[in-house]
Amino acid sequence: MTQKANNQAIINIIRQGQVWESVESAEKELHYYHITDALNRKWQTIGLNVSDAIQVFEQGNDDNWTRIIEPAPYNPDLSTNDLINMLNISPEAWRIRNDMQIILNTLERRNEYVSRIVNVNRESRFLLLHQMKDEYLQHDQLTDEQFIQLYAVNPVEALSVYFLQPVDIISYWEWAEAGGTAEKAIQYKRDEPLLPFIQAIERAEDEARGIVSGF
Repeated sequence: MTQKANNQAIINIIRQGQVWESVESAEKELHYYHITDALNRKWQTIGLNVSDAIQVFEQGNDDNWTRIIEPAPYNPDLSTNDLINMLNISPEAWRIRNDMQIILNTLERRNEYVSRIVNVNRESRFLLLHQMKDEYLQHDQLTDEQFIQLYAVNPVEALSVYFLQPVDIISYWEWAEAGGTAEKAIQYKRDEPLLPFIQAIERAEDEARGIVSGF
């Protein structure tokens, strides 16, 4: 089975005018079609009929015949679960579902994701999400004060938000036993903004044993 470049649910499809004036029979006339997808974006594509237009749409954006002509409006009520459903992410895909909950943890980030994704498929969903994660870690991190305050109340949640990855109580215990603190996390992230939490734990363990980590 061929993998669709645009595996996106269609909410509405309306036939528009002919692409070219034609003397062919109606069955052979190529028409523009306007499609509204589950993210509430309006696309233009072409086809001989509705089924053909849907197949062309599923081949994905080409910046010519198939393209977004109206972006999705800002959604002030967009929850992470709403977004997951709109993107047709299955319950079995629990890793990306968890990642989206953590990385797209504000309304603005969720709407930004909708505005930036074009074709919707397994690869594009993952790549954009992790591109945005890296951008947030480098340019839109919690302030030191915000992180320290959150760490004092709930260190597991604080570390998860700070590193934008799942952190469980066992990982936190490993961190704390290695001498990990809020201040140490801040220091590590200043040195390397994209540092994964597991490497932060390893660095703390090395320092606790008196090993020079090379940072």
